Amino acid sequence: MANTLANSLWVTKDVARGFYNDLKFLGNVNRTYDDQYVISGAKVGDTVKARMPQRFTATDGQAMQTQNLYDTTVPITLTNQKNVAFSWSSAEATTNLDDVRRRYTVPAGETLANAADVLAFDQVYRDVYNSVGTPGTTPSATLTYLQGGVKLTDLGAPGSGRVAVLDPLAMATIANTGSTVFDSQASSEGWRKGQWASGKLGFDAWYQDPNRPSHTTGTFTASTPLVNGASQTGTSMITDGWASGATTLNKGDVFTIAGVYSVNPLSYVSTGRLQQFVTTTTISDTAGAITFTISPSIITSGALQTVSGSPANDAVITVLGATSPAGGTLATTASPQSFLYHPDFMAFVMADLMKPDAGCKASVVSSKQLGFSIRMVEQFQIATDQNPSRLDILIGAATLQARLACRVWG
Repeated sequence: MANTLANSLWVTKDVARGFYNDLKFLGNVNRTYDDQYVISGAKVGDTVKARMPQRFTATDGQAMQTQNLYDTTVPITLTNQKNVAFSWSSAEATTNLDDVRRRYTVPAGETLANAADVLAFDQVYRDVYNSVGTPGTTPSATLTYLQGGVKLTDLGAPGSGRVAVLDPLAMATIANTGSTVFDSQASSEGWRKGQWASGKLGFDAWYQDPNRPSHTTGTFTASTPLVNGASQTGTSMITDGWASGATTLNKGDVFTIAGVYSVNPLSYVSTGRLQQFVTTTTISDTAGAITFTISPSIITSGALQTVSGSPANDAVITVLGATSPAGGTLATTASPQSFLYHPDFMAFVMADLMKPDAGCKASVVSSKQLGFSIRMVEQFQIATDQNPSRLDILIGAATLQARLACRVWG
């Protein structure tokens, strides 16, 4: 029987399968891949755009009232090229295919998958303002996750297709909690897999992902932070009341403002629950007053409305993790971040890298359906009878609609 060669195209396809199967977080987000990403010779820094859905308001009466169209896009920059490189001899390339898969392609796929997973988590998690739980405390009650689902519903997330990707300890804790509930499917899956069963608490699927990010909160001594000036709107907020010279807010810290409530983005009706905001830059205070940038933008009317109204002067600001709104403190706390979300909250893209032809063999495997593109290049070295090979991906991630996700602090 003739030997079966492990040629570069076969290896690339095998790595691609391993890459896709190993994705937990990225396997359950918008992985759009279409013709605009098929850029010959794509490189780090190239940018593509994702188009956002339109938003309208309903008007009264028979008269037609034309509304402006807000045709917005979100840029997705191809920020990183990741690669795995190795070398094999011509003799090794003719061994049993299962052996080649075990020794080369499976580890390569796992490494690329994890690199992409880590990058995507880091790129988007600080944009998510919806939050439940307490920094530094692993949630042990199903109510925490149900409350996360409420936040998604409040802000118009579709009820179907929701996914939970948890820190492994958070998954173990909720699985243990669920073991006391009489549900044959949940109990069976919990015992077999050590994780919460699919289709529970309003989420279609539950996964654990050790690549989840950990967020470290800022810090301040006894303070009562306040809004400094009424009628503020937009992405910048002027505040005071912080302990002078003893305050740091980190990018990704979450807070609420007294009297400022979220609104449903379809009905524009107030939810009656405080809108959560996230700081979009890290800032340290030196004089007791801070002007910082926030998300979502404070918009009080129109098709892009986000809140029930502008904050009042001296409205109290409560930072998630602070001991109390008035006179409270915030200690630096590292907190694993779990996620409850609809896949359209973010997009992950992979672009086609150029196939070099200068004395090498190259192949690219891409799939619009699965949203990936992986290139393999190998070049025979006659002096050593070796085939130095490399597998490359060019990737980028961006938050599309942060309202469709919720962070669970652990």
